[in-house]
Amino acid sequence: MNVKRVKLSNLSTDTRNANRGTQRGSKALEESLRRYGAGRSILVDKDGRIIAGNKTAEEASQIGLEDVIVVETDGKQLVAVKRTDISLDSPEGRGLAIADNRVGELNLDWDADVLSALNDEGVDLAWLWNEQEMSALLKDSTAAPTTEKYTRKIDIPIYEPRGEKPSPAQLTDLTRYKELVVAIEATPDLADDEREFLKLAAARHVVFNYTAIADFYAHSAPQVQRLMEDSALVIVDFERAIELGYVKLTKLIAELFDEEFPDD
Repeated sequence: MNVKRVKLSNLSTDTRNANRGTQRGSKALEESLRRYGAGRSILVDKDGRIIAGNKTAEEASQIGLEDVIVVETDGKQLVAVKRTDISLDSPEGRGLAIADNRVGELNLDWDADVLSALNDEGVDLAWLWNEQEMSALLKDSTAAPTTEKYTRKIDIPIYEPRGEKPSPAQLTDLTRYKELVVAIEATPDLADDEREFLKLAAARHVVFNYTAIADFYAHSAPQVQRLMEDSALVIVDFERAIELGYVKLTKLIAELFDEEFPDD
């Protein structure tokens, strides 16, 4: 096992680091390095590019820690960093143990674009996140993933009016909403603004019948249609969605919503 001494400036940071870090985390990391010195090692590849510990290397450079001890390994042995100046059961040792975990927690902010690109390139992320977790992470990505596993792309169905206009009462199921409102009204000692807020929250449990809504839209006056579009009850002019008629939010979309938010 070879051991080398190099300068931190000789190492290269990961330009595609999926962790953007946070301002608070950076400050906590800097404070930890100043209080306790370096603890956990960083990981570099065979060319000196940092695989893990990019944020640590950045903050170490900022506070003047320039020297790096490189232990060469093929991954078949654990590398332990032994601090000869610290005992675990000292205030410094316990403080460093907590700081090691807490700083990592504070300084984690996944970059959705990087994760999306890595996912598209075939990097196996499925064992780290389930599909729902990955979908939540990638929802803010500017480049939607193209692989089948995590894609949210669906074929937009085309709606053709069926000839009947349902009544407004047929468009929603208010059962759970009404139950919650009754409970809210029956609860004593609520301030008016608290009561109104809880009623607004209860509206999350209104169930929309999008098949009926699509029929209602197709037979409504233009001003009603505009208001429905503004509320996203019906989507029109979505890419090629107006091909044969009006696009509706279908059972397929409702099922996807139920998978994401099973309690709503």
